[in-house]
Amino acid sequence: MTTNPNQILKRIDFGNEAGDDVQPSEVLNFFVEQSSFEKFLNPTKSILLATAKKGVGKSALIRWIEAKIQEEHGDDVIVISCKGSDLVRSNFKLSSELKLPNDYIRDWMVRICALVNRHIGAELNLALRDDAITLVESAELDGFKSRNLVSALTDRLRKLIPQQATVEKLHATNEIELLKRFDGKKVWFLVDDLDATYQRTPHENLELSTFFSACRYLAAQVTGINFRITMRTDVWPLIRRFDESLDKFEQYVHDITWSQADFRTLLYKRIRYQMNSLKIEISLLPVYSTEIEIEEHYVNQIFETRTLWNNNERPMYQIIYTLSYHRPRWAIQLCKFAQEEAIREKQGLITKQHIDAVWGEYGRKRISDLIAEHKHQCRDVEELINGFRGAERRMTRDELILWITNHITNHLSPVIEGKPVKSPLDIAHFLFRLGFVVARAEKEDQGYEHYFFADMPDFLSSRTNQDFGIIWEIHPCYRQALDIQKLNQYQQKRRNYAR
Repeated sequence: MTTNPNQILKRIDFGNEAGDDVQPSEVLNFFVEQSSFEKFLNPTKSILLATAKKGVGKSALIRWIEAKIQEEHGDDVIVISCKGSDLVRSNFKLSSELKLPNDYIRDWMVRICALVNRHIGAELNLALRDDAITLVESAELDGFKSRNLVSALTDRLRKLIPQQATVEKLHATNEIELLKRFDGKKVWFLVDDLDATYQRTPHENLELSTFFSACRYLAAQVTGINFRITMRTDVWPLIRRFDESLDKFEQYVHDITWSQADFRTLLYKRIRYQMNSLKIEISLLPVYSTEIEIEEHYVNQIFETRTLWNNNERPMYQIIYTLSYHRPRWAIQLCKFAQEEAIREKQGLITKQHIDAVWGEYGRKRISDLIAEHKHQCRDVEELINGFRGAERRMTRDELILWITNHITNHLSPVIEGKPVKSPLDIAHFLFRLGFVVARAEKEDQGYEHYFFADMPDFLSSRTNQDFGIIWEIHPCYRQALDIQKLNQYQQKRRNYAR
């Protein structure tokens, strides 16, 4: 027996928006396993770095890797999952002065080994002082070469137990026997948001670049450790340019991207999971239906099948894909807003009209997210964004620079990452890095293609290079909240010229 569509929409919960807050069972049910993610589970890949903007799924990827590794290998591996903020020196009581890059590299290796030791100590409840468990002398690292990392660390801990155990000798002997259970185990070292508070200072550039060098050194010199790391897309190119030696690390970098088909799968998985949990029955498709047909069938239980967008009929998930800036977290938020509006209107499906109704509120949240994400880089970022209120949605390079001059630099002297702005071009480049403006290349066949900072980091960085005549577009997710004009001067000029 099928369920009334009006009742389905009321009962569906699109799920948690934050990947690092979900339970492993949810991750395994909701996660869209793109084919490119398979390499992150491959034990022969010692190091992999996933780059993405906030909300694209970096934390979810780390949680998925953790859940899959534990599901597949169980107690045969040690999985250490941490945030970049967990790796700061103050958490390890390290106070020695670091001068040369090699000092930083060895310091990172000490911290990595310390986290492995802490994990082992917590598993066994070792009766040792925390600093005895944690601190690995830099000189000791040389003795780890060509050895399994966990075996080397447990050998070290065995030597400490007889001298420092405060319980009976028999208890100490038992602890040594327990340590043997860890011998030869492989470590999966997962680091999420390595660059959480990055502000592009020389010190931070050195800190982050040497972390990657430390990972490469450990992966090459010891056995039994895999690194999986995430950081923001716009930060990696800056770190890469700071340290030339990172050209060897480029092979380990994977940028997380989402296609429209991936978004369809994302919505399908969440809707299907909820329907199964609530035992909601829907009309079935023929057994020979394709995977795409099945996914669309589930999505169409919640969303209007097709709607008008840019003078063309498109499925709703494509519109959500565009307005969410290809970010799953933002997509789920938009779906929740639209769902509330549809229920308030007593409708059984989410339509384009419901999305239009919440577009402004949704856009204000997107602007708040953008400000929170980048406030540490420029304290005036809110004024930079609001300076575009009422602007054209598409501009030529000259029009963009003129707008910034008239509405921002004539009234404000911003400081970006500790450096005073010297020209409107500095602000334009910063907004390009943030993703507030994107590059749009018009094609002869009336189509177009977008370019983002990760694609073209040199755009808007030179006064002599005109960036191939690219048009600059304020991303749709921000337009409604900023009263961006729908018909811009560039389009009008083209129409006048055609006449």
